[in-house]
Amino acid sequence: MDVKLCEYMVAIADEGSIAAAAQKLYLTQSALNQQLLRLEKELGAPLFNRTRSHWTLTPVGETYVHGARQVLTIQKDTYAHISDLAERWGQTVTIGLTNERGLQMFTSIYTDLHQRYPRTVFQPVEATVDQQNRLLERGQLDIGFQTIGAHKYKTFHYEPIMTEPFILCVPKGQAGGLPEEPGPDGYPEVALADFRDRVFTLVKPSSTMREMINRLFAEAGFQPRLLFDSIGMRAMQKLAANGQCCCIIPRFYAIPSPDVRYFTLKPPVHWELCAVWEEGSYQSRAVRDVVSAATNYWRTHSYVE
Repeated sequence: MDVKLCEYMVAIADEGSIAAAAQKLYLTQSALNQQLLRLEKELGAPLFNRTRSHWTLTPVGETYVHGARQVLTIQKDTYAHISDLAERWGQTVTIGLTNERGLQMFTSIYTDLHQRYPRTVFQPVEATVDQQNRLLERGQLDIGFQTIGAHKYKTFHYEPIMTEPFILCVPKGQAGGLPEEPGPDGYPEVALADFRDRVFTLVKPSSTMREMINRLFAEAGFQPRLLFDSIGMRAMQKLAANGQCCCIIPRFYAIPSPDVRYFTLKPPVHWELCAVWEEGSYQSRAVRDVVSAATNYWRTHSYVE
């Protein structure tokens, strides 16, 4: 299989359009279409079902693109391995980061990484966990940093960084009569069921954390009264500090404030921060150093800065 043709066909499949793929590949649409027609003539069957709005793979196309992704992965892993052996690092490392703290971590470790690997491009990609998983499956990410409730994919390797509890954030003015004695995680413990009459702001419904929080409320036996959702952690904390709502946040975001109080949920609820990559893929020295630097950052920074 021709590596360049593999790249072209994978791009068309990923973009769902020959026009979008040509733009991504910096080719003219005509030139890319000629390559596709030549390959289809060679194979004796069409690779794509063509419509005006979207192109989809035929069974032959699915087989070809599956093999093409494997070819591109082998090429990428081989070149990365050779770069390590020759100590001539110049590849691009793509890094999946979740919103807010992911990019903050990256900017904190980037200077040191760039000094060690001046010819390597470290490319951050902000994406949800589900988006990262799709990019990892396509070979478009070298590594992702994810906060997850469970290891979902057997084809992925999950490298644990830390376990993190969820914290209930309550406006100071609404915390009267709540426990004061710190529990094992450093905060007083409360049961979510005792907050059925409170107003909440929660992270967006499509997030991994919201899936876990929804289960918490179901187990507590009530649906929360929502002020807002689909906004960031800092915005939720601001609303809590203004006395407008309670919110549930990861421990990392529990910034000390005179306007709110923090509580551990009972029973405690945790998720796991992991580095994630395709099982069996070669991890270059640069990628391993990204994981090491990120791990050190998150284990030594108790709060978001």
